[in-house]
Amino acid sequence: MRELTQNQIAKLSRVSQATVSRVLRGDPRVTEELRQRVLAVIEQHGYVPDARAQSLRSQRTGILGLVVHRSPKQLARDPFFSALIAAIIDFAGKAGYHLCVDAARAVQSRRAIYEELLRTRRVDGLILVEPQTQDERMPHLLEEGFPFVLIGRYEPTDAVYSVDNDNIGAGRMATEYLLRKGHRRIAYISGPRGLFVCEDRHMGYQQALREAGECCPPELVVWGDFTEEHGYRAMNRLLGLPEPPTAVVAVDDLVAIGALRAAKERGVAVPQQLAVVGFNDSPFCQYVEPPLSSVAVDIRTLAQIATDLLIRQLEGRDPAQRRHIVPCHLVERESA
Repeated sequence: MRELTQNQIAKLSRVSQATVSRVLRGDPRVTEELRQRVLAVIEQHGYVPDARAQSLRSQRTGILGLVVHRSPKQLARDPFFSALIAAIIDFAGKAGYHLCVDAARAVQSRRAIYEELLRTRRVDGLILVEPQTQDERMPHLLEEGFPFVLIGRYEPTDAVYSVDNDNIGAGRMATEYLLRKGHRRIAYISGPRGLFVCEDRHMGYQQALREAGECCPPELVVWGDFTEEHGYRAMNRLLGLPEPPTAVVAVDDLVAIGALRAAKERGVAVPQQLAVVGFNDSPFCQYVEPPLSSVAVDIRTLAQIATDLLIRQLEGRDPAQRRHIVPCHLVERESA
């Protein structure tokens, strides 16, 4: 029979994995009732902690890990992750921790990074971003009992510690705004399929159109990535339709910038002939021509909550709330 993990012991004992770890370390802060409950499961199943792994886990590095699914070139041009990483460094530093960032675009390199982090324990815990609808990272980390926090959504939502925007609500917000402006043929330029953030914003976009009695033509939805080039190509494709859209919801400000460039090259006036709304309210939104309307997400609050949730786990202070939602709001500028 396969040897139990600490996470499995936690489930059988009806306690957190952090509590199991504290019992194994002999932490006096664990109540006697919880200690006996965990020890009973350990004795029943003959669990023997791996000495090497236990030693590695007890030697805290003071380093938090973040793996970004971007190439270094893309990361350098991405204002969302620049702001997120800077904020995590700030909040982690105030708590006495450092941040280690790895960038990996290919699936194989991502797997290698996560396996190496688990094997060497060179970070105390991980902050995960951009969860997929079919994501192998969370079950693997839960199985290993490795501390992590997710920025995004995972199902079931109470299975992990997470912080996120209401991306369905944000997609609705942007689309409803354009509907109120009189637009009926509204396109959605998305990032990759299978990412919760893209799927959720698409869902909100669809909900707003349906509730307004408008159809959601498949030719008005273009999937791709988070780059300016994707926004440019997608907008050219949409403007080449027999009946082009009069408004666009772009999944990210960089994507929206590409859409604006394509419209300008084709002589399409923004916002007179085409309205554009992005996401993240990046610093450059107010400087492009015309200034870009965008749904603002509170990146510093996302970073602060994620960092705090992870550090609480590492220091044995189990967070009372597993899921946090950070509000967002629309910033109106001339592009819409």
